[in-house]
Amino acid sequence: MQEPTKIVVMGDDPERAAEKFENADLILVYPKNRRPTVQFLLKKNVKSVFSDYSFFPDIETLNIIRDTILYLFNSSLITSKDRVLFVFEKEGESHHLFFDMTKLKMLSLLDTLSDRLERDIVENVLKLSMQIVKKGREGSPAGALFIIGDTNNVMRYVVQKIANPMSGIDKNLRNLLNEENFDTLREFAIMDGATIVDDRGYVVSAGAYVKNLVLDEWILDGYGGRHLAARSITKLTKAISFAVSSEGTIRVYRDGKMIYELNNF
Repeated sequence: MQEPTKIVVMGDDPERAAEKFENADLILVYPKNRRPTVQFLLKKNVKSVFSDYSFFPDIETLNIIRDTILYLFNSSLITSKDRVLFVFEKEGESHHLFFDMTKLKMLSLLDTLSDRLERDIVENVLKLSMQIVKKGREGSPAGALFIIGDTNNVMRYVVQKIANPMSGIDKNLRNLLNEENFDTLREFAIMDGATIVDDRGYVVSAGAYVKNLVLDEWILDGYGGRHLAARSITKLTKAISFAVSSEGTIRVYRDGKMIYELNNF
């Protein structure tokens, strides 16, 4: 096995598990009830990531490994050129998995959507969606729907059922490329309805409803109205939609099809 370029350590006590990899480039995934010690905060070779689990499931629940790798990949903490050693430790039992990203040829969401949207817009919508999953509404689960791009066509298929709260906000304060705006934009995004974003990253509307739902076989998918709206608007336009469920799943739709799914890890 080749030497890893990154080591991801995930477990009940990731710092203890990481001690044997002192000089490597480390990504530590902490459970919800732990935070980095000062010793590890000061280490330049360590990146910290926080999961939403209070206690990690057993290694047999491999979805948690997949979702963590996808999260790190789409957050640019690991790349398609990395060789990743994944260390999972729970209750003193340690498991090592090796991922050669060069051979997996895994396309990130940023690459998949590069012909429609700028990478930094996709990255920040994904980050904002993850914030909604983790923070919700006053600590309670919340969902959201983002519709990005092809704005002129999108506006033909939506109706503003409440006064558009974006109309009174300075343009610079509703640009999601600036992460300082995330707290404000998150509060509007978790309202009922969709948040519409243009192809430059400006939020043009919140609380909008898709009025032309394309039912056909989608009514049977069991995902509910938000996902039906997300699919429908991408069937009718060239927009991309991000549907954030209150259960903690982010699904991305393009051309009427779900192209990406990330479960809360």
